Amino acid sequence: MKRIFLTGPIGCGKSTLIRTVLRDSLSVAGGYLTERVLEGGELVGFDLVSPGISVGIGNSASLRDLVSQKLVLLDLAVPGLYEKAGHLCLRFLTFKEGNVKRNDEAFSIFASALLREAGTKRFALIDEIGGFEILIPEFMEAFELLLESQVPCVGVLKSLPSAKELSKTAGLDSEYLKAAEDLHIRLASDPETEIVELGSHEDKHALHKLESWKDQYLR
Repeated sequence: MKRIFLTGPIGCGKSTLIRTVLRDSLSVAGGYLTERVLEGGELVGFDLVSPGISVGIGNSASLRDLVSQKLVLLDLAVPGLYEKAGHLCLRFLTFKEGNVKRNDEAFSIFASALLREAGTKRFALIDEIGGFEILIPEFMEAFELLLESQVPCVGVLKSLPSAKELSKTAGLDSEYLKAAEDLHIRLASDPETEIVELGSHEDKHALHKLESWKDQYLR
């Protein structure tokens, strides 16, 4: 299987397991990660994060040069994009005063560019897919192109129960839930994709699946 996606309840350790198993390979990954943003211990939003900004221009280049080269490579000019510890970041969800604010450009522009670039990488990391981004045509087009590229891919697929919870939190309607169901069907029916259910942080079956995928495609 060229592609493996972990799914399961929120907080069961999907992203942590992937980062633990692939930690020594993340520097050569394309795609994106998502990260919680905390202020004073309070969750205030989520960022999209590039796995790294290296563009192969030599170790002597300054961080500012690397950032500039990456932006040129991706052809990006997105408001709110910033650099942190060698990664490009952009807020896609903001929680403020009980409201949820979406930033569609984080996916229509930023994530789409990262997925297009991932088609040229050794492998792609998608952490995660299945949120409101699946309603954004530009993002889904880039995702389909990545699948067609046959680049090995590992990621997190939002479970359908989690999608239902998100639909309530973010005010998404039945169109979103239908798109989430269609995405699960699309990936489950793909002969090159395996969806692995993760039950807990100590799920040995999921760990074995990830390690086997890594041995096959990243050694």
